[in-house]
Amino acid sequence: MTPDQARHVTFSLGRVFPYRAKLVSTFYEELFELAPGVRSLFPEDMTDQREKLLSTLNTVVTNLTELDKIIDAVRALGMRHVEYGATPAHYEVVGLALVTALKRATPGGLSKEEEHAWVTAYQLLSSTMIEAAEHHAGEGDHQAKSA
Repeated sequence: MTPDQARHVTFSLGRVFPYRAKLVSTFYEELFELAPGVRSLFPEDMTDQREKLLSTLNTVVTNLTELDKIIDAVRALGMRHVEYGATPAHYEVVGLALVTALKRATPGGLSKEEEHAWVTAYQLLSSTMIEAAEHHAGEGDHQAKSA
C-alpha cells in the first residue's frame, strides 16, 4: 500500500463518514444479498455489529500508513473470525460488498483511484487475517496431534 493509496482511502472515508449509517446498512444489505448463507453468522440485532464495523474501519484507515501499530489486532481479528464461522472464501465477498457500499454511500461515488486504493487496502488486511487464521488453525491441529 503506497502513501498515495492510503491518502485516497483516508480522504474517501472522510467523505462518506457523515453518511456512515447508510454505508453500514448498504454494506450488510450487499453482503447478505451476495452471500445469503453468511447471515446466520451474525446476530439478529445488527446494532452493535454496525458500530463494530465503523470502529474497525476508522481504526484501520487511521493507521494505514503505520500498519505495525495495528497488525497484531488485525491478526487477532482474523483468528476471532474463525470462531464466528468465517472461512477464507468469505473474505472475497466481504471485500466486494465493502467496495460496493463505499461506491453507493460516498457522495459522488469513489474515483477509480479511490476504489483501487480500497481494494488494495482490503486485500492487504484480509490476507493478513486469513494468514493468521490459518496459522491459528494449524496450531490447533498440531496441539491436537500432540495430545
